[in-house]
Amino acid sequence: MRTTIVCMALLLTGCGQRQTPSTPHADMPARNWRYYVANPGEIEPMQKICREWAGSSAPSDTQPAVVTTNCRAAAFAKSQLAITPKD
Repeated sequence: MRTTIVCMALLLTGCGQRQTPSTPHADMPARNWRYYVANPGEIEPMQKICREWAGSSAPSDTQPAVVTTNCRAAAFAKSQLAITPKD
């Protein structure tokens, strides 16, 4: 009987807690577009993080500046690499 009461209490307290939105990993150094041009293999992994942030349930104003900066830098570098003529 006591076990049932304890389990019910734990269940009820767990249901009342507010779930925090899951946010993708954002512990990274800030990069500029020149870095991504010099390291094109880093563009796709960064864009994967950008897609995770875009698809997360976190409010857009909670996105760290480093993610925004790196997403823009990676996208710009990718566009520059696409229009650069190959020798």
